[in-house]
Amino acid sequence: MIRKLSQEELDTLLYTIEREQHFLYYSYLTNRRQHTVHYGQFTDGGELLGVLASFTGLPFNAFAVYAVQESFRMQSMLPFMQQELQLPEDAVGNFILTEEEIGLLAPQLTFVRPPKPLLLMKHTDSEAIPSEDQRVIRLGAGDYERIESRLAALNTMAFSREELKYPFFGVMDEQELVAVGGYHVYTGDYIELGNIGTDVSKRRQGLGRRICTELTRQGRAISPHVYLNVLEDNAAAIQLYRSLGYEVVCKQYITEFVM
Repeated sequence: MIRKLSQEELDTLLYTIEREQHFLYYSYLTNRRQHTVHYGQFTDGGELLGVLASFTGLPFNAFAVYAVQESFRMQSMLPFMQQELQLPEDAVGNFILTEEEIGLLAPQLTFVRPPKPLLLMKHTDSEAIPSEDQRVIRLGAGDYERIESRLAALNTMAFSREELKYPFFGVMDEQELVAVGGYHVYTGDYIELGNIGTDVSKRRQGLGRRICTELTRQGRAISPHVYLNVLEDNAAAIQLYRSLGYEVVCKQYITEFVM
């Protein structure tokens, strides 16, 4: 049986889920809940096997999955969700799987391309944060157009307009925003850095490090739980984040699959 989950059922899941092992779905249960719809797969006796949730308002089909038990089956969930969301026959879905989930669900999915390993890193060493850099400024509402333009040029896929409400920091060069960074999540519960990028012509000048430093500083000011995601093959970025006091807490996989 497949049905939509109630808010009370989502609250129950929130009390039991491990954030760092199911980071994306945890965000669907918390700050992204108002933009998501969650469907659960149940046994005939009413026992929850797993959840597939959809995030609305993005230019791609964004999902999060939470496999509660090994008997969870995606083969029946995907066509059900495709019909519920009125997606076209050739629709492609996207979600992030943990190592445990990819072992369970990969045989049940048809991937568009091989999954990409992704590392979740958490900030653990406040003493590693460099001193404040005056070149990095906090951006305001008047900079929204600049921010959106820069992020579009950088092809920041996960960016949504709602994230403009979170703090953004940047570096300007002759009135041009050449480096920018913000957050995917910015709450007292936890922080997730995101929307970070530097103009191609200004790279290898340390601007990304300066932006990440200030984002980390501001994040740690309101929460002890500050995270970011980085592709496993991006050795330079991983080295940078480690130098700022981050460490790897979970390995995940970015996947694109046929609905």
